[in-house]
Amino acid sequence: MSDVEEDFAAPGPLATHYLTTLEEAVEHLRAADLLGFGVQLRSYLETTDGESFTERWKFEIFAESPVEQLEAETEE
Repeated sequence: MSDVEEDFAAPGPLATHYLTTLEEAVEHLRAADLLGFGVQLRSYLETTDGESFTERWKFEIFAESPVEQLEAETEE
């Protein structure tokens, strides 16, 4: 890995949205695609009353698509 790659820090998200329905997530994905933004979508469980869970989505918008390296590539 070169010094340039080691010093490179990917910019953070332009915006972060916490969504409550899959329909909202799909709508956000379509809008970001139409506008040419990169996105990262993660699902997570949120406890509602201490005993049950509700699925939620964290939607992050980036100026460009985030680059993800595979584990095998990062070990070299």
